[in-house]
Amino acid sequence: MTAFNTLFAQDGFVLFVPRDTKLPRSVQLVNTIRSRTDVMVNRRILVIMEPRSEARLLVCDHSIDDVKSLNTQVVEIFAGEGAFFDYYDLEESTVSTTRFSSLYAEQAALSNVLINGITLNNGLTRNNYRIKLLGEGAETTLCGMAVQSNTQQVDTYTVITHAAPHCRSKELFKNVLDDRSVGAFSGRIVVAEGAQKTEAFQTNRNMCLTRDARMYSKPQLEIYADDVKCSHGMTTGQIDEQALFYMQSRGISYEEARTLLSVAFTSDVIDNIRLAPLKDRLRFLVEKRFRGELVHCAGCSVCK
Repeated sequence: MTAFNTLFAQDGFVLFVPRDTKLPRSVQLVNTIRSRTDVMVNRRILVIMEPRSEARLLVCDHSIDDVKSLNTQVVEIFAGEGAFFDYYDLEESTVSTTRFSSLYAEQAALSNVLINGITLNNGLTRNNYRIKLLGEGAETTLCGMAVQSNTQQVDTYTVITHAAPHCRSKELFKNVLDDRSVGAFSGRIVVAEGAQKTEAFQTNRNMCLTRDARMYSKPQLEIYADDVKCSHGMTTGQIDEQALFYMQSRGISYEEARTLLSVAFTSDVIDNIRLAPLKDRLRFLVEKRFRGELVHCAGCSVCK
């Protein structure tokens, strides 16, 4: 899909931040797809963070019309020494949308990169993340969540490679699946030979709200160094019946209790967002999504 995107790329966006420059406000890219006929959209995003620069980028994807849409996206992030960068990706598309997104990141020494991808509405989505920590002291936080219903499907594939010593990565992905939706997670952490003192933690947690929902998960560790601190874990289960009963016994309706527990389940992914207005807005959107109210970002103006 990356080669396909390279061949058919129609437009692109470049963010270049010179050394020792800190952007005082976040940069927002809003993609709205409107068409009366089936459409294919291919775009490229390039981020170059020079040493000791700082920036935040929010990308919002919206599909408005109920036509078949194929969207491909390739994001390339190059973080220089001591750079600080946040990348947020929010998808609110339609059930007729097929979206393939591939993100590649390379980090120099002492850089700090946060990547957080959230899917609130979609059809078929595949998110690929490939991150390389190439310099000592680099740190990565990779998070994501998906709220799925009907026959929606979200696939997530991640590879984090620790190629230098004294690096740290934290990975957290959560899925809430309703009706006959399907989710998949395949995550791999690779610790290269010589990458001593690595700290790498991977977590995937999923909640199936119906018996027909399906989740497939494969966490992996590939370690070639002997002085590391690494872990991975995966859980898939149903909503807590005892918690439901307790809340109903306190006068809370079944639907409201189910919504509150679902929102609480996803809260730690949103907690990793380092942009306060976006964090508040996403809490609102996630709650609306669980209540079955299809809410869009109103042009995303409030997320700036």
